[in-house]
Amino acid sequence: MAYYNKDSAEILKELSTSTFGLTDAEAKIRLKKHGTNEFKVKKNFNLLKNFIGQFADVLIIILIIAILISLILGQKSDAIVLFSIVVINAIIGFVQEYKASKSINALNSLITPMAKVIREGRTIEIEAKTIVVGDILFLEEGCKVAADARIVTQNELCTDESILTGESFLCLKTHATLLKTDVLPADQKNIVFMGTNVVHGNAVAVVIATGENSEFGKIAKSIEEIIQDISPLQKEINSIGKITAKATVIIGIIVIILGILSGHGFLLIFIFALSLAVAVVPEGLPTTLSIALAVGIQRMARKGAIIRKLSSIETLGATTVICTDKTGTLTKNQMTARRIWKNNSLFEISGIGYEPIGEVSKNGKITSKKDFIKNDILIKAAVLCNNSKLNLPSEKNQDYSILGDPTEGALIVLAKKLGINPDEFNSVYSRVYELPFDSDKKRMITVNKLNKDFFAFQKGAPSELINICTKIMINGKIQKLTKKKIGELNHEMKSMASSGLRVLGFSYKKVDAKFNKKSLDKDYVFIGLIGLFDPPRLEVKDAVKQCKSAGIRINIVTGDFGETARSIAKEVGIADDNTPLILGDELDRMENTELQKLLKYECIFARASPQHKLRIITQLQIMGEVVAVSGDGVNDAPALKKANIGIAMGFSGTDVARESSDMVLSNDSFETIVSAVKEGRKIYDNIERLVTYIYCGNTAGLFTVFIGLILGIIIGLPLPLLAIHILLIDFCVEVFPSIAFSFEKGEEGVMSRRPRNTSYRIMNSRAIAKILSLGIIIGIGALFLYFKTLIDGGWGFGDTLNTNSLVYIKATTMTFVTIMMFQMANALNSKTKRESIFSINLFTNKFLILAIISSITLALIITTTPFFNSLLHLAPLTFADWAWILGVSSTIILFEETRKFVLRRTERNHGINV
Repeated sequence: MAYYNKDSAEILKELSTSTFGLTDAEAKIRLKKHGTNEFKVKKNFNLLKNFIGQFADVLIIILIIAILISLILGQKSDAIVLFSIVVINAIIGFVQEYKASKSINALNSLITPMAKVIREGRTIEIEAKTIVVGDILFLEEGCKVAADARIVTQNELCTDESILTGESFLCLKTHATLLKTDVLPADQKNIVFMGTNVVHGNAVAVVIATGENSEFGKIAKSIEEIIQDISPLQKEINSIGKITAKATVIIGIIVIILGILSGHGFLLIFIFALSLAVAVVPEGLPTTLSIALAVGIQRMARKGAIIRKLSSIETLGATTVICTDKTGTLTKNQMTARRIWKNNSLFEISGIGYEPIGEVSKNGKITSKKDFIKNDILIKAAVLCNNSKLNLPSEKNQDYSILGDPTEGALIVLAKKLGINPDEFNSVYSRVYELPFDSDKKRMITVNKLNKDFFAFQKGAPSELINICTKIMINGKIQKLTKKKIGELNHEMKSMASSGLRVLGFSYKKVDAKFNKKSLDKDYVFIGLIGLFDPPRLEVKDAVKQCKSAGIRINIVTGDFGETARSIAKEVGIADDNTPLILGDELDRMENTELQKLLKYECIFARASPQHKLRIITQLQIMGEVVAVSGDGVNDAPALKKANIGIAMGFSGTDVARESSDMVLSNDSFETIVSAVKEGRKIYDNIERLVTYIYCGNTAGLFTVFIGLILGIIIGLPLPLLAIHILLIDFCVEVFPSIAFSFEKGEEGVMSRRPRNTSYRIMNSRAIAKILSLGIIIGIGALFLYFKTLIDGGWGFGDTLNTNSLVYIKATTMTFVTIMMFQMANALNSKTKRESIFSINLFTNKFLILAIISSITLALIITTTPFFNSLLHLAPLTFADWAWILGVSSTIILFEETRKFVLRRTERNHGINV
C-alpha cells in the first residue's frame, strides 16, 4: 500500500491512530496480532544435521569406502590420511553453510534495540521490536529509524539512506504529500525507512510497516527465497565422482574375473582388486582442489579480494556478464569540483578526490590562484554555505577524508586547493542563521556577519536560484539579470550536466540585522556555477579493456541519475553514445522478452531499485549467462545472493551485503573484480591440469594391470605390479605434483580467451582421449621394460616364473619406477595446454620442480635401501636400468609436443582460441 501519495491526516485516520499515539492496551493487541518488529529466519541452522549432511556427497562416500578398503588391507596410515581428507572437506562445507545462514540474521542488527515513541500523549522509550503499525515515532539527530514511517511533521529532517539505496548522498525529507504514483523508495521523500540514520533535524512519523513488511523486510524475504545454484566446478566434480564410483565397481569385478581365469587364488586377487580400487579412486582430488582454490584465494587476498566460498573464484573464471554499481566501484566515491563558471568565463580545476592539490586553468592555460580568488565572492559562498569539514591524514587514516556531505566536502577541498583556509573564513564571517537544504526549494541559505554587516549566502539547484535572483555579478560589478544572460546560464548548466557534472548555483545579498525567512526568499545576486564530479578510479579503464578482450559484457546498474551514469561509463570505456540507457520506470514497463534482447549487449540501468537489479540478474541467468554482481547496500543483498557471484564492498559495504556475498572487495575497486576473473580462469586451467594428470596415472596403472592379467591367462605370467606397488604409485606420483599444480601462474593470454561455456566439462571428449592415449603410452612403456628385464634375466616364453625370484622382483620394480618417471615427465608436459614446454620457463613453479625432485628422490631411496627393498618387494636398479627408464619415460614428452604442435596449427588455421 502506498502512503507517500496520501495526506498524513488521512493515514492517521486509516491506521486508527493520532499524533497522541496509541494506547498501551491497543499496542499490545496489535503486537499480538501482527508479531514483533523483527526479521524471522524460517529455518534454523541445525549444527548436527548440517554437519552430517556434508558426508552425503558422492565423492565423499567413495572416500569413506576407500577408508574401509585401506583398513582391510592393513594400510592404517592410508586410512588415516583418507579420514583426515573427509573430515577437512566436511568442516569446510559446514563452515560455508553456517556463514551463509547469517545473511538474514545480519539484517536484525539494523534494528535499533530501543526507540522513542509517543503513546497516550507521552514520549517514551521502548524496545524497537515491540513497535507496531500506528505507533508514532519521535526521530531526532543521531538516532536510527526503527520502522518504516510516514512523516507527519518535520523540522529540517535529513537522513542517510545509503544503506538502503546504495548512494552516498544525504536525503532531505519533507512532510508534504507526493502527487506522483509508482515512486521508488529512494524518491519517497516523505517516508523514513527502517535501519536508516537521522543525521540532521527531527520529526514525528507514523509507523506504516514493521519487520518483514518493511523495505528491509522485503529484502530479507527475497534473500530467503533465493535458491543458489552450485558452481560449475561443483557440478563437474560431482560428475567425475559418479563416473569414478561406477568405474571402481566395474574394474573390481573385471579384475577378480580375469585374476581367477589366469590362475590366481581368490583371496590374493580380491586383495589386489581392492588395492587397485584404492588407486583408481582419486582420494587426493578433493584436497588438491581445495588447495588449488585456497592458493587462488591467497593471491586474491593480496590484491584486495576476500573470497568467502572456495568455489567462487572458479565460478568467476566462467563469468560472462558483470553487473556493477557505479558509486565507489567505478568511481572513487569522492566528489570533486571540476568546473567553475563566473564572470562570463569557464575555468577547469585539476586534481582528483579529497587531496587538496590542483590547478586552475582557462582555455588550457594555468591561471594564477591569487588572481582567481581576488575579490572572489563565489568561493566565499561555497565555504560559508557549508557544513562539512576536511579531515587531514593521520596515523589511523593516511588519506584525506570528509566529515559531512560529500558534495559540500568537495567545496571545502576546492577552497583548500585555492589556498583558502575555511576555518579562518568561518571565524571572520560568523554564522548567525542557517536555513538547511529544502528538498522543495532545492537550496540552502546561511546568514553570516562581518563586523556590523550581514550577508545571506545561498547554494542549490541553479534553475531554482535563478528564479529568485534579480541581478548577476560580472567582474565585481552587479548587473541586471536579463533574459539573455539567463539563457547563457542555462546553456552553461546544460553543458556541465551533459558532461556528467552535478551543477550547483551560488548567490548572495546583503541583508539587515532584522532579516526574516520571507526576506531571504528574493532579490539575490547570482555569482556563479560549480560543476562537481565523482571521478572514476584510474585503474578502471584498463580493467574494462581486459573485460572486453576476455569477452565479458559490463552492465552498470545504479540508483544514480542517468546522465551521470552514462558520463562515467563513457569515460571508463564501458559505453558510448549509442549504449542503451534504461531508467527504472522504463524497465517497469518493459516485457522480459524485450529486456532479454537488450541484455545481449552492454546497457546502463539508472534509478534502479533492488527489484530491478534482481530482475536483470534473473533474466541474464535465464539467457544462460554466468553473472557477477557488485553491491554494497542492504538493498543489494538479494541480487548478491541470486547472482552466480555476489561481490560486496568491504570498505563501504554493509554487513548484510557482505554476508550475502561470495566475495568481498577490501578496496571496493572494479579492477579487483577483473583480477578475480583472471585468477578464476587460471585456477580452472590448474584444476584441468591436476585432474588430467591424476587420471593419466590411474589409466596407466589400469592398462598395465589389465594387460598383465590377460598375459597371465595366455602365457601364465604373474602380475607386472604388486598391490603394494599400486598404492605406492598412488602416493608417490599423485599427491605432491597434484598439489604443486595449484601454484601454476598460468599461461599468457588467459584474458584473451572468451569465457568458458558452462556446458564445458573437464572430462570432455578431448580430455578423455588425451587421458587414454597418455595412459596407454605409459602402460606400453612400463610393460616393455617389464618384459625386457625378464628376458635380460634369462626368462623365456613358456618358462614358469617364480614370484620370489630376483628377476621377477626386479621386473616389477622396473614397471613400478617406469610409471613413476613417466608421470614426472607428464607433470612437466602439463605446465602448458597448447604451448611447447621448450618455449617457457620450466622453473616458474618451484613447487612443481620440488615435487618432481621429491618423487624421484623417494624412488631412489626405496629402490636402493635394503630395508625398503625387503618391505616393499623391490630390487636395486643399476645405472643402466635408470638410463632405460629415463629414456623410455621421456617419449611421452615427444608425444605431447607433437600433439600440441598439431593443436596449435589447427587452431591457427581455423582462427580458434579456446
